[in-house]
Amino acid sequence: MPKIYDYDDYDRCVAQVPQQASTDDAVYCVARTIIKPDQESSLWRLIETFSNDSKRHFRHDHLDRGFCIERCRQLVQSLDVQTAEELYTDKFDIPFPYIINADSFNNVSGDRERYGRLINICQNYALRQQYNLTGYTEIEYCTGPQRTAPIDGLDIAFLVILALIALLVISSTWYDHYTSKQLGNEHYKKDLPCRKTMVLTSFSLVRNWYRLVSRSKDQLNEDLKFFQAIRFFTFCLVVVGHCGDLFTASAFVNTQDREAEYYSPLAHVLINGSIIVQSFFEMSGFLLSIHFLTTQNKMKRVSWAAIFVTVAYRYIRLTPAYAFILMLHATWLPKLQDGPLWPRGAEVERNFCRRNWWTNLLYVNNYVNADEPCLQQAWYLACDYQLFTLGLIILVAVTKYKKYVVHIFSVAGAVAILIPALVIYYNHFDGVFVVTLQAERFIYWFDEMYHKVYIPFHTNIGCYIGGVVYGYLYYRVRTSDNKGNRSGFLKFLWYITVPCGVLLLMLSMIFYSNNFEKPSLWISLFFPLHKNTWALFGAIVLYGIIYNYNRFVKSVVNFPLFVPLGRLTYCAYISHVFFLKNFFYGTRDVAYFSHVSMYTKVISVIVASYILGAIVALTLEFPISALQKHLLSKQLGKSGEVMDASQKNVIMNIGHIFFP
Repeated sequence: MPKIYDYDDYDRCVAQVPQQASTDDAVYCVARTIIKPDQESSLWRLIETFSNDSKRHFRHDHLDRGFCIERCRQLVQSLDVQTAEELYTDKFDIPFPYIINADSFNNVSGDRERYGRLINICQNYALRQQYNLTGYTEIEYCTGPQRTAPIDGLDIAFLVILALIALLVISSTWYDHYTSKQLGNEHYKKDLPCRKTMVLTSFSLVRNWYRLVSRSKDQLNEDLKFFQAIRFFTFCLVVVGHCGDLFTASAFVNTQDREAEYYSPLAHVLINGSIIVQSFFEMSGFLLSIHFLTTQNKMKRVSWAAIFVTVAYRYIRLTPAYAFILMLHATWLPKLQDGPLWPRGAEVERNFCRRNWWTNLLYVNNYVNADEPCLQQAWYLACDYQLFTLGLIILVAVTKYKKYVVHIFSVAGAVAILIPALVIYYNHFDGVFVVTLQAERFIYWFDEMYHKVYIPFHTNIGCYIGGVVYGYLYYRVRTSDNKGNRSGFLKFLWYITVPCGVLLLMLSMIFYSNNFEKPSLWISLFFPLHKNTWALFGAIVLYGIIYNYNRFVKSVVNFPLFVPLGRLTYCAYISHVFFLKNFFYGTRDVAYFSHVSMYTKVISVIVASYILGAIVALTLEFPISALQKHLLSKQLGKSGEVMDASQKNVIMNIGHIFFP
């Protein structure tokens, strides 16, 4: 069968343009080819049969091609007019999404008019010569050394903001050093008595460094310190999944090796690893519940108004660093590199971010324009923000109406199962989120299950509510018996949880190897139960770590290095897409997929993300958090008619529960 990915040499193409030619002729176009059905061809029948197994195979009638326009021009000029006419194929009915929309790139319509017919003939010449097939070829975008986007006002605005942040950091650090007197490093570790001075030192690099590496003396935070390690390891697993997606979305040679993995039960642990994001939701719900219940215990009353203020407080904390990364993607990302794949990764990102930035900053990007995503992995931030609000409402309700705790949690749990079950049933979906290779080629932009099941808030309630309930139960147990239950049965469950989790991921394979009749009641119920079982396993793991079921594991997850790494996870997460774009779309060659090459990129992305994440955290996230503490606490104090001092503490504490 024809190679799915095949690209002309980009640098050779640009270098070999004749000197007398205009700079516009140094053009390289990337296109999608759809092979025209031909039942008389045995090869076409093989392609059709093989591609029909769409859950485990690529569509081998859907090809990615990179064309050097000068090479194609010389080829077509060597053909007689009749041969060229015979090789040209008009567009026919194509029953699946096959190309990124033209308005995602710059000047595509003009390029299609100039070069569309040329590359159509050029590609069909190759298909006819090698495979005796023809196809329809459509330009996705064209690029070249003279096609970089000019610097505009938004690009300059980003540089101005960058300079202002640098100026703030330098000035604040100098002022903090100026006021240190003889206290040495202890000066930076403690709050100063003067609020004005603390505001002026909020951007102090040294002070924020000590905020990053400091260890809380609070007993609750000490008991749950291991969460920082779990945050770090979960983030690493998320990067593994995203790198697997980007390998397919960019280009690689040995597509048959990826297809072979879908027949291996063990490989399905990685293929279906997208469920790992539910661990983030569970941890977020657990921490929200613990902090809320710990602080509300000191309160005289709970006000519904506190929910709105807390959500706003959290918005202020999260958004500046997030907005900075969004602006980086919308401005300077496309100018960092070039090459045959770079526009697909960077130019599209720039245009989507300039078009849909507001959906991200309103945290609705998992619902609004989700098929044109800016910072695509930020769907999680929107979903988590929405779940955070829901979790607050539930916790306030169970606090105000203590007699109905079981009823409230039961209704929430039932809704968390019923909603996704109905979505699965009425849309005829499978019982797990099926990660197909064809969907990965467009990073799920055209995948219906991704939009209706994977990223919406209403289908991800289960694990978050599970975390809230588990936090509630843990708080009740902790206040009555700090030793916990150390029965042999629970220890046995704890030790088999990880193997059971692996088996749970492998179980998903049944939906790849079978096409069950749908809609089906058992499949509809299987989906939420399968997903929420992950939350149950997570709760067992957390319980065993909290109560020290294994001293070695507890010592590892409590290693001091994980404290700053865990605190940097939020900024590393919003930064890692930047490096995914650079490492995968910045390549000149069609890559070779192997686990060594993939995990090399995984390590590179993780390290680079933490470096940029640390810079963003120390210069934006931590300073904004400090300003909130020193400025908004006074504003909250003015709202005494709505909330008392203890409620103000709830807002200050819960507002710091962010991306777990």
